[in-house]
Amino acid sequence: MRRAILTAAAVLLCALAFGQESRINEILSSLRDSRVSFSYSCTVMEQNVPIKLDGRIKAQGDCYYACGNGLEFYCDGKTRWTVDPEAKEVYIEKAGGLAELLGMQDELKDLKVSDLKREGMSDNLEAFKFNTTLLDRSWVVTDLRTE
Repeated sequence: MRRAILTAAAVLLCALAFGQESRINEILSSLRDSRVSFSYSCTVMEQNVPIKLDGRIKAQGDCYYACGNGLEFYCDGKTRWTVDPEAKEVYIEKAGGLAELLGMQDELKDLKVSDLKREGMSDNLEAFKFNTTLLDRSWVVTDLRTE
């Protein structure tokens, strides 16, 4: 399951850098001074099996929130939370922002980006963080960060 979650996270963020090139360049340049959000759909190949993904991404600088196919991803540029609400699981890992997940472009097929919206930059980054202290005891939280 962990491999599937990491693959899904990478695919969600690859939508920021590859595919509809002129539109994507527009999005990437907007991240310097705006908060952007958009919907995406694509197919990724995992062990020669096509997996269809769709969802929504909100990003600002190196921070992002992505949701799709039942998973949620929060990243404040330093920490990434991968949340599976149905399984009640959270993985916490060190993150390198958007750049860390842009290497899977060869596995993406049929990427479509739509419903692009821009907002002003905000100092409030709470939308890109996941607060595990609000979870009850039925959740499994796995912290994979190492000092």
